[in-house]
Amino acid sequence: MTDVQLYMWIGLALLLLITGFLGYLGYKKTKNVSDFSIAGASLGPVILGLAYAATFFSASTFIGYPGWAYQWGFSSLWIFLTLIFASPLGLIVVAKRARKLNISQKSLSLADWLGDRYNSDFIRVGTALVCLFNIFYIAAQFAAGAWIFNTLLDIPYSLALALIATLVVAYVYTGGSFADIYTDAAQAVLMAIMGVLVFVSIFWMFPGGLTEGFTTIANTLKAKDDTLVSITNSSSIVFYSVPAILGAFIIQFAFSSQPQLFNKVLALKDPKDMRKMILVYLGASVCFILVIFGGLYAAATPTVQVDEIDKAILNYVLEAFPPVVAAFLGVVVIAAAMSTTDGIFVVMSTLVANDVYRKYLVPKGIIKATEEQAEKTALRLSRITVLVVGVIAYILVLNPPPSIGMYIWIGISGVASGTLGPLLIGLFLPSLATRTAAKISLVCGVGSYILILWSGTITSTMAAGAGAVCIGVLAMILTGIFTKGNEDSTFVEEEKFVKNAK
Repeated sequence: MTDVQLYMWIGLALLLLITGFLGYLGYKKTKNVSDFSIAGASLGPVILGLAYAATFFSASTFIGYPGWAYQWGFSSLWIFLTLIFASPLGLIVVAKRARKLNISQKSLSLADWLGDRYNSDFIRVGTALVCLFNIFYIAAQFAAGAWIFNTLLDIPYSLALALIATLVVAYVYTGGSFADIYTDAAQAVLMAIMGVLVFVSIFWMFPGGLTEGFTTIANTLKAKDDTLVSITNSSSIVFYSVPAILGAFIIQFAFSSQPQLFNKVLALKDPKDMRKMILVYLGASVCFILVIFGGLYAAATPTVQVDEIDKAILNYVLEAFPPVVAAFLGVVVIAAAMSTTDGIFVVMSTLVANDVYRKYLVPKGIIKATEEQAEKTALRLSRITVLVVGVIAYILVLNPPPSIGMYIWIGISGVASGTLGPLLIGLFLPSLATRTAAKISLVCGVGSYILILWSGTITSTMAAGAGAVCIGVLAMILTGIFTKGNEDSTFVEEEKFVKNAK
């Protein structure tokens, strides 16, 4: 056994102990489906800010994005800027108003929130179905964790995949949202430390400080290929043109309203603490995304050899750091995969148990149950759904995807294409937020995204998602203009809506 493997096993053992303990605490606190979904809306801004950041920045941040930088050079740093500017803006724009409105709505998820906002079962169930795209997201996180086990511990990929899937499913099954948020906050601290460590390695890997170090890196990459130091790279499947870059900014803005993040906004105990939560998230985020520079460092380090771009950061850390730090990176990537995956598991189980079963099937009389029976069954369904989704996600990546980062964005873009129109227009242009407009936006957004992917007209999944989001928002606005005042308004009146949102 090598030193890296020894340290890795020790780190994993400690991570499992911490995760198991926090999962047990979550289990003790989880009494009903509200506890399972949004921790009973009882948590403070610091723990939620850390958990939001850890959920936002998944294993793709530590594996996929450095791989992009290694493969396509400086053009990939656009992802850094989208994460610094577009994503926080999305949180700031949406979070405060959405949480304040939920004081009266008491919704448990994005699908539930939109269904209540528009008083529409079509919107509620339709959004729940759209959120099934996130199975791709979960699958990509499983693949990232499996790569770590495979690369650092020499465990066969298929066995490693089973291990990471079993680990995440086990503690989400027991502790729900409490376990999700507690473990995410702890994992955020590890992720921040790793991001900073990778970034500062420039000082000993490329002597001369930041200025001379980056000059050396730029010269080395330019000698390999001029496109590696260009602001766009025609070889990149993400940042190959200015419109593709713009699409990345749009979809990162939309990402802040993803259901696994939205449920953490709903979990905040006091809406007045939203500013504190956002500041904690921003501080942690900056530390996390510094890891992307590791891909550039790897590309400019002659002794780093990479056969799969998703292994670039792993091989660089093995070269730049002592074995204990390489093992620490492995633990961090496992933590990053867990911190995002557990949140999506909670969301998807909520979609089935609360949004479809408790809020649609039971009230419509399709399934007969008293309120007490429905509550107990919903909690049981939440846990069963975790198991089912885990198995499906595992099967999806039995053959690992070519790029984890790109696989993830299939899920993100699919959800955003159908939900951002009803969400944004419902928050900021309530006079146009008619039920009909929301339905058409949902259908047009998702339909256009599937069509774009199927036709292959846009190479980047980010840009494809951005285009579909724009179509969905435009459809919402146009339909709202023609339908406002022409249908009964059985959801929140405009004046009351605006007053509550301020």
